[in-house]
Amino acid sequence: MLEHGRSDFLDYNIYLTRGWGTDEAKNIMLHEDDEADPITGLQQKTHYGRPQWPQIFSNMAAAHRGEDIGVFFCGPKVLSSKLHSMCNQHTDQAAETRFFYHKENF
Repeated sequence: MLEHGRSDFLDYNIYLTRGWGTDEAKNIMLHEDDEADPITGLQQKTHYGRPQWPQIFSNMAAAHRGEDIGVFFCGPKVLSSKLHSMCNQHTDQAAETRFFYHKENF
């Protein structure tokens, strides 16, 4: 997509909400200024703690006003329901900003 001038085509966020301890925290702090994330190796940094969904969806709607936004999810049913609800709440027909929710179950 970069070659077609669409470097903003995909925006992703990774959250690590649990399962990391003192050693991982030290490693994360030591590599905070690195170009790649110390956990995933990706350029997008991992967020630690619970996502603030209302703020995330508001920011996405503002940044992509008048666009269709796809939300893709695979995970627990409770979180799936929350994300689906957030997509519906932040879809703004007047501004022509629409969130489309997609989930995958294994």
